[in-house]
Amino acid sequence: MPSIFGITIDSDGARELLNSPEVADAVRAAAQRVADTASAQGHRVTSGEVLPVDVTTEAATDRTSATVTIRHPAGVGMEARYGLLKRAAEANGFEVTGLEPGDA
Repeated sequence: MPSIFGITIDSDGARELLNSPEVADAVRAAAQRVADTASAQGHRVTSGEVLPVDVTTEAATDRTSATVTIRHPAGVGMEARYGLLKRAAEANGFEVTGLEPGDA
């Protein structure tokens, strides 16, 4: 096991934790809270329907993950104009970076 600053990382234990059902449930719940917060903003598409915000869980990764998306052609414009996913994530305690001009 590699040692970083005198701390030894148990890679197998970390992998087991990151793939545990408890972590998977917590990740899905956090993503759903972000989606619910975004939906609650009440943005609508031109047809008048509420903008669809979805949560998908990723398969075949080395850890549990979830993605919150706007599955509608207007989604990119809505995010650019209102930042609704970014604001929803921040309202739920997540730090969102890399979306500002000049960020690398």
